[in-house]
Amino acid sequence: MGQPAPEPTLELESLVIRQVTEEDLPALEWDGEYIQYRRMFANLFKESQTGRTLLWVVALPEGGLIGQAFVMLKSSEQEAADGQNRAYLFALRVKQAWRSRGIGAYLMAFAENDLRVRGFKFVTLNVAKDNHSALRLYKRLGYKVIGSRSGSWTYRDHEGRLQHVNEPAWRMIKGLHGV
Repeated sequence: MGQPAPEPTLELESLVIRQVTEEDLPALEWDGEYIQYRRMFANLFKESQTGRTLLWVVALPEGGLIGQAFVMLKSSEQEAADGQNRAYLFALRVKQAWRSRGIGAYLMAFAENDLRVRGFKFVTLNVAKDNHSALRLYKRLGYKVIGSRSGSWTYRDHEGRLQHVNEPAWRMIKGLHGV
């Protein structure tokens, strides 16, 4: 029996990180895995047009989205994102087949650098208390736990039904040095 073929190497610099376009919205559903967030994605896209949020995607050189990270620049929750010094990163995702290749860390570094250039001094995020791999990644990238959040929020799914989420989370922060 032969050995399985090695995974093709991926040069991170060959990936394209860009802002979401309206045409990307269906692809953010990741083949139905996140269809329930269709309305939320559309609303976030509208906010991105006003400069309140940044929606980043990672695309392969030949096309196809494999990751995403969203950043709220200004929020009603000032300690998360105040529009000047502190921004809130959320919805960091890398498709399962592309994990453990450094893509998440590469995307985080990109988002952090973009915020640094925009003059932000801190990035905050929430990580589900039961998402141990993400918590390890964020700690490795220099984020510190500064509190706990109930993780209770609601949204309207793709069929218009109100959904309640209860996902206890850690609030984390990182300083963007060299601003």
